[in-house]
Amino acid sequence: MEKVVYFPKLFEVGCIGKLRIRNRIVMTPMARQFQGLNGEVTQRTIDYFGERAKGGVGLIIVGSSRVFPPGHQFFTTASLNLSDDRYLPGHAELVRLVHAYGAKVGIQFGHVGGQGFRQPVVAASDVQQYFCDGTPYPKPRPLTRGEIYDVIELFGKGALRARMAGYDLVEIHAAHDYLLGSFLSPRLNRRTDEFGGNLENRARFVVEIVKEIKRVAGSDFPVSVRISADDYLEGSITTAESPRMARILEEAGADVIHVSAGCHETQHLSNDITRMEEGFKRPLWEAIKKAVNIPTIAAGGNRNPDKCEAILADGVADFIGLGRPLIADPEWPRKAMEGRVDDIRRCISCGKCLYKLGGTFIYPQSCSVNAAYGREKEWSEVSPAPVTKKVMIVGGGAAGMEAARIASLRGHDVSLYEAGNELGGQLLLASTPPGKQKLLWVRDYLVTQLTKQKVKIRLGVKVTPELIEREQPDVLVIATGARPWVPDIPGIKTEGVISAWDVLKGKAEINHKRVVILGGGMVGCETAEFLAQKDNEVTVVEMLPQVASDMEPTNRRGLLDSLNNLKVSLLTNLRVEEITPAGVRVINTESGQEQTIKADIIVLALGSQPNDDLAEELRRKRVDFYLIGDCREPRDIKEAIYEGSLIGRQI
Repeated sequence: MEKVVYFPKLFEVGCIGKLRIRNRIVMTPMARQFQGLNGEVTQRTIDYFGERAKGGVGLIIVGSSRVFPPGHQFFTTASLNLSDDRYLPGHAELVRLVHAYGAKVGIQFGHVGGQGFRQPVVAASDVQQYFCDGTPYPKPRPLTRGEIYDVIELFGKGALRARMAGYDLVEIHAAHDYLLGSFLSPRLNRRTDEFGGNLENRARFVVEIVKEIKRVAGSDFPVSVRISADDYLEGSITTAESPRMARILEEAGADVIHVSAGCHETQHLSNDITRMEEGFKRPLWEAIKKAVNIPTIAAGGNRNPDKCEAILADGVADFIGLGRPLIADPEWPRKAMEGRVDDIRRCISCGKCLYKLGGTFIYPQSCSVNAAYGREKEWSEVSPAPVTKKVMIVGGGAAGMEAARIASLRGHDVSLYEAGNELGGQLLLASTPPGKQKLLWVRDYLVTQLTKQKVKIRLGVKVTPELIEREQPDVLVIATGARPWVPDIPGIKTEGVISAWDVLKGKAEINHKRVVILGGGMVGCETAEFLAQKDNEVTVVEMLPQVASDMEPTNRRGLLDSLNNLKVSLLTNLRVEEITPAGVRVINTESGQEQTIKADIIVLALGSQPNDDLAEELRRKRVDFYLIGDCREPRDIKEAIYEGSLIGRQI
């Protein structure tokens, strides 16, 4: 019987120079790789990349690494290190494991330039740069000509070490307005020497690095260059110029162009936030592909195998870049190859693996949908339970479903009870605002796995202590979620006051009204967008100095841009004193000034509290149970999935 090939273009052998790659899937470089204090490769680093190689990816490009040795003025600490021979053994071990699983592996070299906080901050010129939430980086100083040639030499030495370690390819990070990208950008490069002015001069720095790598590491050693095809900023890199830039790099000796977009100021577009449509960067990939004869890699926002297949089939690119999707599911390639698309745990672009407000990294490194990320050695394999138990899980949200999935995989007899008529819990609510539909991918994946694993699902059942006593489970897990918090504000129980949860659940149809939303966190702001799109005049009232301060910054930027376009009024530093028939009486926490904001409808988005009534009743009856998710403490999907996964492994 002939074997079915589900995505023939995606799983066709590809070539970069003389390097043969088993398929067209490239794991794109990402910033953090569990490096040690001095940038050394750790066992966690090796386990992390090994798991992705094992999952079937064709080529892995290890994220931006250092070529600047300790003591060098541009030495950085937030990346892997290959600036000295002492780091070779760790890299060689990483390469060995990736090769053992049949994948190829390259390493990227770069420097953050004017988009970092560590001094000295350097760039092509002294143009101020910003993070996407408006936080300014220290103003950079221009790199001197001597420093430029020093960097060129160090990139060559780094490439030679990469070849010695066994890497199959080296990539130059010249995208996202980092150090090298700042030279390519007409907005950031104001130089008047041979490294500034026209495009040929602005590209000279990167061109010389390509030539130096070829000279030092060998003309047959493949070199990739990652560029931004468009920075999404006025006066910066656009597709009016970037195709010619790609041709210049090809002529210099580059073997593949890795096409990205954006910079830190437009990180919400560079990182493909939840609200962005998959494939919106297709015109950028296409423009570069048409300009060069060497292969190209299409990076940014790819999530589904069928759409990736279409990019290759249509000749838009030669390779598909996957970054965060391989954090979310290391087995994405294997599952796609086997046609098990509904088993892929898709990245929802939530950004929770990246930044906090202000552009600082989130620690510990973790993923909202894959609790095994960063714990590959301990959690990638789900081990059978030594004793099979009868497990009763109450609550069909993210935490409860993940606990049921893991416990069932370990061989337990699992029953999942949900009071509502469908599984999903707050995922159903959170997916309602504009641009949040990808959250249903999490629900759909978990429901699919529970169905395949034959978990007993009981919908429309309100669990009581009496039911638990009748069922006599060996293990009881409570995951009953949260409910809206309603503070004791005068007038809060009057007609015309409704919770944001009820609005998003569709319990109230609000059109052409003056709406005041109390609470400017993520829920309040997303509800504001939801209502503003229904032709309501919306005002958000927040006591803190900033709205949506509980959000990850790139998705926050996308939401705030939308609220601005919809002309939603965002009022901060206001404390609610009273709800009156006329509206909401507030006091400015800075000036003490009082005002009344007129409203037809008042929406409460003031946070949530644990829905722990069942847990409290069981405590009084001295019944043992595990408590996970929002009924323990309201947080977000990442904590819910982690706690569900943890409990599933502990039972």
